[in-house]
Amino acid sequence: MGLLSWVRGDPHASLKAVVGDYELPHFPVVTLRALELIRDEDSSLEEIAQAVSGDPASSVRLLATVNSAAFALRRPVDSIDQAVCLIGRNEVESLLISMAVGDALPGSNAAGFDPRRFWAVAALRAVTARTLAEDLNPAMRSLSFTAGLLQDMALPILAHHRGGDYCELLERWHDGTDDLAQLERRKYDWDHTMVASWMCAKWEMPKILSDAIGAHHGTAEGEEIALAPVSLVSHLREVNEELGFSMLASAAERDSGIAESDSRRLIEGCQENSKALAALFA
Repeated sequence: MGLLSWVRGDPHASLKAVVGDYELPHFPVVTLRALELIRDEDSSLEEIAQAVSGDPASSVRLLATVNSAAFALRRPVDSIDQAVCLIGRNEVESLLISMAVGDALPGSNAAGFDPRRFWAVAALRAVTARTLAEDLNPAMRSLSFTAGLLQDMALPILAHHRGGDYCELLERWHDGTDDLAQLERRKYDWDHTMVASWMCAKWEMPKILSDAIGAHHGTAEGEEIALAPVSLVSHLREVNEELGFSMLASAAERDSGIAESDSRRLIEGCQENSKALAALFA
């Protein structure tokens, strides 16, 4: 794999080799405490809700996300207690991780990177992956949402802390039909899925999420298996929207037996439902 097998499997050293002295921000203490409780089988939903409520800003965003068209709830959720009880631990964990990552990523423009465009497509991937999972693998609905949203989370960091040749590569990706991971591997001995996996390790995210993100282009090493909804939405692009739609529809029919016309209707519905979600991150 190169560079001493990416510093002998050390994600911290591997990340440093790619982005230099840049340090990933830590997640807020309140978020870490809430995640700790969510992962503790002995904790109660009431304790989890109380921990989440410790950060008013995150609470407001969580409620806004749950009440957005992306989740299509039958009735509005008015409190964190109600949200935790209604959507469950896994969904709350996914949303907390998503918000913490969104806050940690650079948000300014760079060549080839536009934050609003990036989050618009990330939100569309999240909503589309969640919707696809409802039919393909309902148990993976929450994981598909988070992995779809965060699968390209390395791009803002790479654009802002490598700049130069990487930004040129991003612009080449936007202007052409090549897969981004393939372009990266031709130029470097890594791709953005690897960098995202190191970020997951640094932030101590669940392995199942790290694997789903790392395998979305089919480039992860080891025994990770690509999660179908997450891999499918990786075809959606920031530029040349029609190309992304066509690639997803074709792959969905080939790999999952979903008619192209059905995929297109699904994406069109998710486009509208993802707008409010994108606004919460951009």
